[in-house]
Amino acid sequence: MSREVKRRKRKIIDPSTEIVVANNTYGTFAYESKNGALSIVLEENGDEEYITYSEARKLKKYFENMSLLIIDVNSDEDISIMDVVRGLRLTDVYSSYLKFVEGFNEDEFDEVEALYSDALADFVVDSDIDEFKEVLKTPLRNAIVMTTVEMYKQRRLTNRDKQDLVNNRDEDFWADVDVSVKAVEGH
Repeated sequence: MSREVKRRKRKIIDPSTEIVVANNTYGTFAYESKNGALSIVLEENGDEEYITYSEARKLKKYFENMSLLIIDVNSDEDISIMDVVRGLRLTDVYSSYLKFVEGFNEDEFDEVEALYSDALADFVVDSDIDEFKEVLKTPLRNAIVMTTVEMYKQRRLTNRDKQDLVNNRDEDFWADVDVSVKAVEGH
């Protein structure tokens, strides 16, 4: 019995290809390379910056943990977001993101032209409990937990079942979050 494996050929991406990235955290994202050649400061969730593909290679760990999100590629050579993702070897995390958060089928991944930085928050708030539970088993887990906590702080998440899935400890995790919110608000 033979098994056919469908492999996509990885495209060669010019190091100067422009990539648009967005802050996917709920605080300031700051990065400066050791030699100072690359410096990025994104103050709020959704703030965008233009970088090159060669610079993106230096930021791979921030794409893996979803602190930064690749949202667009500006290229005359028909380079897609997924071409960049494959080049950076981020397929697992972005496949999960595209499937669960953005709602694309796997055969649509190469056609995605742009991603939206608010999609993760919308997913946390709007997803059903089964989808939410399933995404917590993917490489997106940490990003989902971080976003869930932020949505709770903003009082956008009231689904107790989702809160319970994020709180995998015995102590009252959400009470601690409430205390930190009150401390910031000055109550």
